[in-house]
Amino acid sequence: MRRLLCLVLLSVSMAAAQPAAQPQFFHITPVRPVEELRKEALKAQPPIERREFLRPDLVELVKIDPTIKLDIRYATNRNFLSTPIYEEARAFMQRPAAESVARASQKLREKGFGLMIYDAYRPWYVTKIFWDATPPENHKFVADPAEGSRHNRGCAVDLTLYDLKTGEAVPMTGLYDEMSERSYPNYKGGTEEERRNRETLRSAMEAEGFTVYEYEWWHFDFKGYEKYPILNLKFSELENSAKSQGTVYKVGGGITAPKPIDTPDPTFTRAMKNSHISGTVLVEAMLDSEGKVSEPKVVRGLDPDFDAQAIEAVQKWKFQPALKQGVPVAVKIAIEVNFRNH
Repeated sequence: MRRLLCLVLLSVSMAAAQPAAQPQFFHITPVRPVEELRKEALKAQPPIERREFLRPDLVELVKIDPTIKLDIRYATNRNFLSTPIYEEARAFMQRPAAESVARASQKLREKGFGLMIYDAYRPWYVTKIFWDATPPENHKFVADPAEGSRHNRGCAVDLTLYDLKTGEAVPMTGLYDEMSERSYPNYKGGTEEERRNRETLRSAMEAEGFTVYEYEWWHFDFKGYEKYPILNLKFSELENSAKSQGTVYKVGGGITAPKPIDTPDPTFTRAMKNSHISGTVLVEAMLDSEGKVSEPKVVRGLDPDFDAQAIEAVQKWKFQPALKQGVPVAVKIAIEVNFRNH
């Protein structure tokens, strides 16, 4: 008995020393190398849409509800392509959609669950990578880039439930991004617990204006998604303002120039001791996404007095914001302030 007991204890000790099993994830063999597809997708252009849209207002989900957890699979190799696609693990949605997700999150907490986000806003070029990498027989699980994805509009979210006590994702009928019938929201297989968890998630999201995608239990589209344009901005081009009001974009290509809407006459008549001076002061400044000027500095001046007057004037000016893909962006501007001697 003593020898047997020792062997049993040794076995238990060895088992406890084994590393914890890594969560499973679904993966495929891409049709072509992902890096090759990435280069092509970054050079491609989204489909042209010829209708009026609401101005995008992308916000970060965790800024709206800090209890929401992120498991952004496409920022890791734990995704169906087995390689990172995103440079950052972040989740953005249009403000009304984000607020609805937050309401669902708060109601689920009463049942002991939280929300865990796999993906939300997705740049269009990523949709193209997914489509081109996926075998045609599985294209119903990825969006056609010729039409764009609701993720591209900032109105779709991939998510699951996590247990508030353990912080771990709860069991579902299929794996995230699994391309099989187990992913269908009406799949009748799996355990009773898995189906119950799936229905708990679906009920909470539908109560806040979302509709589940017919082939994916984790994918939910927000009502009115068609009112927003397809976007192709990387996360690195998205930066929430300090107050999480609106969205600020770093300077990139395809910028529509800002337009002045409230400026004094940029030509000044000076009656000062140095009024014999006439000319132009060139001022550079930052223009934020609300059209407000900040950080002005003289890059080509006349004299200290005129330069100070130019800075003072520029700080009072207001502009319509510069736009990129219809979205307000922060840009650097150059303003000429003309002084004329009468």
